[in-house]
Parts: sequence; structure tokens; C-alpha cells
Amino acid sequence: MKRRFLIFVLLLWGGSLVSCQDQSNGISTIKGHEVSPTDLDNFIQNQIDSLKVAGLSVAIIRDNKMVYNNAFGFKSLATKEKCTPETLFEACSLSKPVFAYFVMLQVKKGIIDLDKPLYEYLPNDDLADDGRYKTITARMALCHASGLPNWRENTNGQLKILFQPGAEFGYSGEGYQYLKDVLSHLLKVDDRGLDKLIQNDVVAPLGIDFMKFTWEDTYSSKKAFGHRNGVPTDNGPVLLNDRDDTFGAGYSLHTTSSDYAKFLIGMMEPHLQQRKFVDEALVSQNGMPNEAGELHRSMAFPIKKVGERLRYYHSGNNGDFRAYCHFYKEKGYGIVMLSNSDNFLSSRCAQRIIEYLEDVWFYV
Repeated sequence: MKRRFLIFVLLLWGGSLVSCQDQSNGISTIKGHEVSPTDLDNFIQNQIDSLKVAGLSVAIIRDNKMVYNNAFGFKSLATKEKCTPETLFEACSLSKPVFAYFVMLQVKKGIIDLDKPLYEYLPNDDLADDGRYKTITARMALCHASGLPNWRENTNGQLKILFQPGAEFGYSGEGYQYLKDVLSHLLKVDDRGLDKLIQNDVVAPLGIDFMKFTWEDTYSSKKAFGHRNGVPTDNGPVLLNDRDDTFGAGYSLHTTSSDYAKFLIGMMEPHLQQRKFVDEALVSQNGMPNEAGELHRSMAFPIKKVGERLRYYHSGNNGDFRAYCHFYKEKGYGIVMLSNSDNFLSSRCAQRIIEYLEDVWFYV
């Protein structure tokens, strides 16, 4: 996902921790037991040290309230500057649910119809030779059934239809980008203008401090460096190869774990006037194809049954950043983890944290 390459050499491993918790309050696990914030701090710190994860920001939600928000490790292993709760991370594919919610708000306003073919709003010249694209709808794009590849770079740089839209599941960032272009056209804004509308419609109403799809150079001072194989990469914008897009609907969001937690709280406990559209964004799309492994899709999150509960979740991979979140809407429980380390998921660091909180881990 990134244009810049590795430029620093790893000097020394070690961990640091910033905590903004009231250490007197216990954190309940999914099974109802309590873990002290200090014990959780120590556990997470031990994990990132032993697994060589550069940095990590964690937010935990209980009863629709954020009860824990800590940062661990370093913004850069080269400089040893510590992560803090205010450090910005790439949300990676956790960008998609935020964009999906924005789309639902535009449906509410009558700007776009979920089931009207996107080409009727904005033809796509890259797909003009394949008439099947004229059946792609916003619902298909949000549910990853558009027939488009994840990225055209996976198909020799050409945007192609891989299967009949609506017939199969196929994870697709390109579907989100096409939908983004359609909304920009309908709303008569460029990428920055679209981001500004998201600030007005999503960010401000949910009390979120920082959540941006487009980039300003001033953000670098607050952003963590990505890391590949323990070596820092960069702390600039998210660039998808050599594209001109400054707004990546499926990948370019920058935020903190606490601010993303506020978004999840908004999904679990929406304002009354938004409840219908949040519920519609989260309902399983039975008319759309599902993934393997009993994974179902809403228009904002994948869904899997865990015991008697429905877990809404998402993971993200921008190469040198990783992200994960999940929540149980009826319980008001959730977790957000943002990392600037390519091995955060593969090292099982995320899994160990989830299991320490007595929850079930699965990752696909």
C-alpha cells in the first residue's frame, strides 16, 4: 500500500507504555470476570516486547462506554519516541465501516439508492468493455459482491469484472473506490470536500476528535511510523501505488483507538434519529453471498455468531500497519486495536489480548 520503502535499521527492542486509566477500576471480561487495568497493561506490554511489535493503541468498551485506552511501544523503533493515546495510526480497512455508515446517511437523505446501478449515476470508463458492470449497486459494493478485484494491481493493473456482480463474495477495495467516486459526483465535491462532509455527518455528531480520510502534512508529527520486519518505513499519507486518489474509502483513514471506539459506540447506541440507518447498516444482507466459515455480511461489518451473540468485526492490513476491532451490539462490548507493526496479527499478539479478556479469537 505504501510508496516509501524501508529506511531505518532496527537498533534496539524495548517497550514503553502510556496509560490514561483510573487504575482503581476493573475491566470486565466477556465472561464477567474482572481484570485490573494494571494487570492488562503489564500483559499487553509483555506481549509486544516478546513478540517484537513496534507500537499498539488499545481501547475497550463496556456498557457502551470506553473504560480503557492505553498506548504501548514506540512511534518509531529508530527514534524510540513513545506512542501515546493521541498517536495517529492508519485504520487500514477499518476505514470501510466508517465510509459505509456515511453512505447510509446519504441513503437517508435521498442522495443515493442502494439498489440502483452505480453506472446510472456515474459510468466507469475502465469497465466500459464489460456490460456486467452496469449491474453493480451500492449494496453490492458495500457487501463485497461487486465482482471487482480487491485492487486492479492484482489483475495486471487493469480493472476487470471477475464474476457476475451479486453472484459471489469477493473482497474488493475497488468496489468501495467506485462507490466513493459516485458519491463525490452526486455531492459535487472533490476528495477533500467528501472528507469534510464526513466530518459534518459522522465525526462531529459522534463526538470524535480526529478521524480523517484525506491527508495534511501537519499530521506527521502525531502519526506513528509504519514498520516492516522491525524496520520503520514512513509516517506520511497512505498511498496506493501511483494513484492520484487522496481519499481511500477502504484504507486511508487516520485516527486513534479512542476515536474509533467512539464510532463503535455510535454503532451500538445510535442517536434516536439515526437508529434506523445504523440498524440497516448492521443487519445481515441475506440476499448477498456470504464468505466461507459461516461469516455473514452487513453493509458495514462482517458478522459471525460467537456462542449466542453476534460479533461485528473488521480487520485491516496496510502492509506496515495492522488494525482490528469487534463489538457485540446487544452487550455494549467492544475493542479496538491499532498497530504500526506488520506482524501484529501474524504474531498472534491480537489473539493473545482477545483471549486474555476471555473472548474467542478468529481471524480471516
